[in-house]
Amino acid sequence: MVVLTYLLPPPKPVINTPFSIRDNHANGTLLNAIDPTKLDVRSVYSDTKLPPTSILMTAVDTMVKVAMENWEGRMASTVFVIDDPKYSQVQFVIRAPNPGAQIPNAYAVLGTFLVMNGILSDPLTRFRSSFHRLYYSAQLVGSIEVRSSVAERGPGPELSKSPDDGDNELPMGANIANLSAPAWQDPRLQVSIARGPDTFTIYEIFYATYSLMRQVALNAAVQPRDAPLRDFTVTVDAPPITTRNYPIAASFRNAGNPPRTARIPPYFQPKWLIKALGQLPQKSLDSRNFKDVVRMGITVDGVMVGEGYVVRKQFDAVESS
Repeated sequence: MVVLTYLLPPPKPVINTPFSIRDNHANGTLLNAIDPTKLDVRSVYSDTKLPPTSILMTAVDTMVKVAMENWEGRMASTVFVIDDPKYSQVQFVIRAPNPGAQIPNAYAVLGTFLVMNGILSDPLTRFRSSFHRLYYSAQLVGSIEVRSSVAERGPGPELSKSPDDGDNELPMGANIANLSAPAWQDPRLQVSIARGPDTFTIYEIFYATYSLMRQVALNAAVQPRDAPLRDFTVTVDAPPITTRNYPIAASFRNAGNPPRTARIPPYFQPKWLIKALGQLPQKSLDSRNFKDVVRMGITVDGVMVGEGYVVRKQFDAVESS
């Protein structure tokens, strides 16, 4: 018998709320207000094919690593690569617009999402080496290159060399992000997953992960960084990566009763949900199980702090005898 029970409220569309970046070197004065709808990407693809799973997983690792940093901070031009032979064939290179400059972490996270949205949307250019310029209100703010990790790599000079793109000759091995482990691994964190009856494609699992990490980062940007993450419910409108192209409903909430706060650690912080979401694709690949997630439990130091779902439907389906 299948028992259907509502887990969380019905999903609502994602609202792209503008948020602020403050300059920590100017006593917190307002430096810039970012509206995600004004960030745009212009992409060029080569004919060089790259391993699909390596691209998908490196994008997850990049988003988790950058999202875990201070959202109001900036980063130097950096190479992101996973220290795992299954996925290390691909690098994501995030560059500032000019040599010696830095790119806001917010642009890097949101830009990576836009890059993957483009890669998954077009089957003609999917999983090829590529170069993506990021613009905010038509002004160049950085770039992201998806390239091979080997010396004879694409996309090649015709994609990356431009006087407007700054330090495009970032050498192999320069400014490489921490390779000790994938960014979603944390000994304090345990993630439990209960699967439902509907099967996602592998692309849907990854696209939902990118979309949710983007939304968590946006939510975290408009509240104190150490504050408990607010409950949220969204609908993920996937690009044309499947014939069905059904939207994905997702929702997460504080699991405490009463809700845990900073006074009762551990509690439901953005970092725990970001790392938990980062584990979803890896767990799906390892188990070869791509069914929808009717319940994800997030436990920190043995304490359940958050829970949610990632499904096509607005309710939880649990089989019981």
